Amino acid sequence: MIQPDAPSTEPLQSNQDRLAWDDQGQPLSVRFNDFYFSRVNGLDETNYVFLQHNQLPQRWQSLKPGQSFSIGETGFGTGLSFLTCWKHWRLHAPRGCRLHFISAERYPLTRQELEQALALWPELAELSNALINQYPPACGGFQRLNFDQGRVQLTLLFDDATTAFEQFDGQLDAWFLDGFSPAKNPKMWSQQLFNSLAERSHEQTTFSTFTAASNVRRGLESAGFIVSKTPGFSKKREMLYGHYAATAKAGSDKPWFDRPKPTPSLSEQPISVIGAGLAGACSAFALAEKGCQVQLFERGAHPGCGASGNPQGVLYAKLPATPTISSRIHLSGYLYSLRLLKQQLTPGQHWSPCGVLQLALNPNEMAKQQKLLQSGQYPEALVRQLNTDQASEKAGYPLTSGGLLFPDGGWVSPAELCRQLLSHPNIRCHFNQTIDTIHFDDSRQQWQLHDPQGGLIAKSATLVVANAHEAKLFPQLAELAVKPIRGQTTSVQADSDRLKTVLCGNGYIAPAKQQQYCFGASFDLNDLDTSVRHSDNLENVALIDEMSPELAQQLAPKLDSAIGRVGFRCATPDYLPIVGAVPDSKAFVRDYALLSQDAKAKISTPATHLPGLFVNLAHGSKGMITAPIAGVIVADMVCNEPLAMERKLLQALNPARFIIKKLIKRAI
Repeated sequence: MIQPDAPSTEPLQSNQDRLAWDDQGQPLSVRFNDFYFSRVNGLDETNYVFLQHNQLPQRWQSLKPGQSFSIGETGFGTGLSFLTCWKHWRLHAPRGCRLHFISAERYPLTRQELEQALALWPELAELSNALINQYPPACGGFQRLNFDQGRVQLTLLFDDATTAFEQFDGQLDAWFLDGFSPAKNPKMWSQQLFNSLAERSHEQTTFSTFTAASNVRRGLESAGFIVSKTPGFSKKREMLYGHYAATAKAGSDKPWFDRPKPTPSLSEQPISVIGAGLAGACSAFALAEKGCQVQLFERGAHPGCGASGNPQGVLYAKLPATPTISSRIHLSGYLYSLRLLKQQLTPGQHWSPCGVLQLALNPNEMAKQQKLLQSGQYPEALVRQLNTDQASEKAGYPLTSGGLLFPDGGWVSPAELCRQLLSHPNIRCHFNQTIDTIHFDDSRQQWQLHDPQGGLIAKSATLVVANAHEAKLFPQLAELAVKPIRGQTTSVQADSDRLKTVLCGNGYIAPAKQQQYCFGASFDLNDLDTSVRHSDNLENVALIDEMSPELAQQLAPKLDSAIGRVGFRCATPDYLPIVGAVPDSKAFVRDYALLSQDAKAKISTPATHLPGLFVNLAHGSKGMITAPIAGVIVADMVCNEPLAMERKLLQALNPARFIIKKLIKRAI
């Protein structure tokens, strides 16, 4: 597989970076010996330096409904700048417009520290509480947070600003050059950072910063910004502001992984989505939250007829001590799914944040977990260790081993989540509707969807295919490297609600839902048998026996009356999803043929995609943690807005990756 550059493996925080609080309750960074905002009035400073000198209220008032505005910030800190922007966005921006706020932070505060700092601003309490409620643990990577029904989107880049924005995909309208002063944090204020900001700017992009340091001014000018000085806030003599002077930019070093050209106006026709499982529902919802009108088609009678119809799905991410491309995708998706569930479902009948126990069932797994805990990569708010007695007490059953507890994890009814997402007023669902063929009409620049009798069902400039392995039935997607993997779950009557948390080992079992345990699941390659097999039910009980023999003994006698369910996971050879724009395979083979001779060849030809065609597929057994964030990525691409995930990770999900791999291996 073509692997992008390895992600940074340096832990996000260290014990050297702690906060101190002055007698007024303001936070001070011990590492940089600097305050997070002006001791005179941080809120007034933010308004003066950033909003006023980027002319934001005036620019927002001139937006047209449906437009978005994007701000980049080089230091999130306490989130005061974001909250101030959010407050004024509500006052000045037309309804139907969207604010993207993208902010990097190398040393994120904990949720408790954030809450303490923002208590200084009671006038922002409503917005502060919403931020604190969604604020993620300090894990490296990008985190997308949604507010005001998608009208405001915050993307936190938990890394140093230079690295983070080099991995960021999007053009921004304004920059807040924030952070600790250049004298105390010179590493951040680098020419490399200024060049990266310029690459993500356009001819109307503005910037402002509290500092007037000469090296900052020279660096910005060298990167192509026009820089002016003006009196600073309060007693500060000067500050800098200005705009980007558009210049020729370097092309992508991997154009085959670039995002597609923007599609025609999204207001003219509804966007079509095929599939009402998790991938389809999440894609439709993310588009609807951006104001798009969506028409969804499902051959079944209701949401979640396929693999998404299992009674319970588990939010589960297996993490390594050293982050990998796959683990970073899974962790980003896991945290996004948790935030989505908290917003969309009330804990109870269809969703329970009861915690997930990942048991160490053998010495090798125990060693891996110890290494993970010692790595410093993952805070206790995300995962912590329990010994056998502690894990047994947490679970409510004697367990064979201890393991890792993910306290915020749990189980959800996937079909119910799909129903909730598809109830969005911008989505119109068509069930019992099979789409047999899709055809692009060049003259009208639109996709036409036909039923098995050849009748025209719908037409739209943009089409998202999210119907798992059945996507290959469309000739345009026949070359996608997807395969079905059979899985059978087992459900039996629960005698009690004694099991208190999800157990995961080689299999899984969740606490009872409506007096039914659901557990499993089998994993059968090259097996398309749809019938329920008693032998699979026996194997599923054996997986539970590895974790809790007492629980397995209670389940085994009930197998004669068990309800089995067979589903087919859609997976790829590298077991990562396929997310994004569909490449024109013939054009790719032609334009990037030189890779067959030199895998490191420099090719500047832009990627050619099938116009307006996107996919969200192949989530395998991890759909609960990858389908929601994948839906966001698709919606960001369709609407030509900043993307919610790092370039390295997007490359690993790109539908074109298999074509490039074949070219390099000379398999085409």
